[in-house]
Amino acid sequence: MRCSPKPNGLRLGPVRVARRVLSAVFLPVALSTVLLTALPGGAGAETVDFLQAFAAAEKFHESIGAAREQARQRGFEKDKVLAQLLPSLSADSSLTRRPDTLSSGAFTLRPRQSWEASLRLRQALFTGGRASTQLKVATIGKESGKLGVLMAREQLLFSLAESWFQVQRARENLITIQERHEGMLRHLAAARARVALGAAVRASALRLEAEVAQLAAQQLGAEDELISAREEFATLSGLPVDTELGNGPDLSAPGLPTSGSSATTSAQATSVESSALETRTDIGLLAGETAATALGVRYASGTFLPFVKAEAVYQKRGEDPSSSFFLDTDKYAMLTATWDLFSGGENFAERRRARAAFREKSQQLDQREREVAVEVRQAQRSAEVSTRIVEALNSRVEYAGENHRIVTETHKAGAATYLDVIDASNALGDARRDLAGARYNQSMAKLQLARATGRLLLLVGEPAPDLSRIHRWLHRYTD
Repeated sequence: MRCSPKPNGLRLGPVRVARRVLSAVFLPVALSTVLLTALPGGAGAETVDFLQAFAAAEKFHESIGAAREQARQRGFEKDKVLAQLLPSLSADSSLTRRPDTLSSGAFTLRPRQSWEASLRLRQALFTGGRASTQLKVATIGKESGKLGVLMAREQLLFSLAESWFQVQRARENLITIQERHEGMLRHLAAARARVALGAAVRASALRLEAEVAQLAAQQLGAEDELISAREEFATLSGLPVDTELGNGPDLSAPGLPTSGSSATTSAQATSVESSALETRTDIGLLAGETAATALGVRYASGTFLPFVKAEAVYQKRGEDPSSSFFLDTDKYAMLTATWDLFSGGENFAERRRARAAFREKSQQLDQREREVAVEVRQAQRSAEVSTRIVEALNSRVEYAGENHRIVTETHKAGAATYLDVIDASNALGDARRDLAGARYNQSMAKLQLARATGRLLLLVGEPAPDLSRIHRWLHRYTD
């Protein structure tokens, strides 16, 4: 008894074969095109360059606004301290009413009503250096507030550039998987046609079915990765999710450090490390804190000295009824000196605390400077290694592409199997995926090097931070 063949396409007419070929090739390709267009950044989206994206992020991101508000507070604190060094003028007035007048014969002992108005001018003459020290600390605080804004901008710039590179990597991965998927679909359609005509390639067709299913799953994951990367970028920049990315960060801008190499001398490496200490905002902030604690020792020492102030008073009075010896106007000047002779050891304890705080900040600064030197060396080495890896993987993609071309031509000539085509396609896809990852690592390594050397703002055309004032203060108040 003969069994009828299963409807697996072993024996189909030419019309049904053509239908299967069309459904296996053109429908998935069209569906993939529709999905890609529907992804964020598809047709009709606005294109922005990295400079435009960073300008939008500065206006949008809360960290920049918070840092600027903190800088304003530091400026107001300096104004407040400066006001304490200037003369103060105050006016006082009072009115007193009583139920009756107290008198003795023709003399008025207590008037029924009296009033008084006075103007007082006060000026501190000597504070033991405390007032000027407070002004210096406030000046350092104001400069630190500006550095805080620069640090917030650098952090946002780094995060935005990192997110930009993640979007680029996700897009490259998606394009690679889509091209592999479309190529596998074409081979699958041809294999199905051959199976329908009775060719003994069913095992290869099943392998192609599995590869197509795997690539379809990978494409879904790549599309989700791209959407997530775009959403992260939109969160940082405040731009719409469908914004298309144009020209990216220029990691070869003038002034940016280059990656190190085996030919880099020790003197050159030391020069780069020393230069980083002059432009790193975190070093500047810590140096400012160290200078402020050094001034704190001076302030604590000033409490052992007297406090001298001058005061001038002008008073105007009135009484009803007026007494016989009443003076309606009075003017005088007064010089006051206050000296704490004994406070239970509080002043000594405060000075010891201030000295301990200064030693702590000095040690933190020394440690941070050593860490920065290590960060610069590691960043240089990572940038150099990542460049070499990209060069090697470029060669790998070139060789894998040539191998894929030869295997494809050989398969068309009938001298290679579908399995050979699958292996060549997978090798090329893996090479392109690894190259996309290596390019991302190379971009991040160069970005890390720019941050380690304090030149991150050069990416947006701004000069590196100038910390000369902070370092001058540090040497002046600690020497």
